[in-house]
Amino acid sequence: DAWPHEASETWPISGTQSGTQTAGVVTTMEAATGTLGYVDASQVTDAMGTVAVGVGEEFVPFSPEAAAAVVDVSEPAENATDLRLTLDLARDTTEAGVYPIVLISYLMACSRYESPQDAENVAALLRYIASEEAQRRAARPDVAGSAPISDRLRERVLAAVDEIAAAE
Repeated sequence: DAWPHEASETWPISGTQSGTQTAGVVTTMEAATGTLGYVDASQVTDAMGTVAVGVGEEFVPFSPEAAAAVVDVSEPAENATDLRLTLDLARDTTEAGVYPIVLISYLMACSRYESPQDAENVAALLRYIASEEAQRRAARPDVAGSAPISDRLRERVLAAVDEIAAAE
């Protein structure tokens, strides 16, 4: 209701400002009145707001859970396997409660290591990263502000981690 302009292919206001890297964008947005910008959710300050995104028949406000939900409604990428958990993000989903404007972080590891100890250490680290405890920690704004993975994705990740072993 606060936006007085009609939808258009061209930005309806003359004059713009920009910032370099995330810190610069945040500083610019906080210093000016009525700014619009895009920063990682973990960088949104108390002085900023977030946008609700039109998905299907509703507008979905940002939340870590809604952001994580897009993963569960997305199809595996063409090159995905049980060990390569890549996705084609469903940015055009109409699924209720899904916030599709996200950045996905991937973690890569080998499935075979020369040393059994290396294989055990890597698997242990990945199990911790996928754990509910680590996901809660990573979701904290003072740590990373990441949306925690779902239980469904955790199962797939842990199944892939179980394949890590020493080369024979």
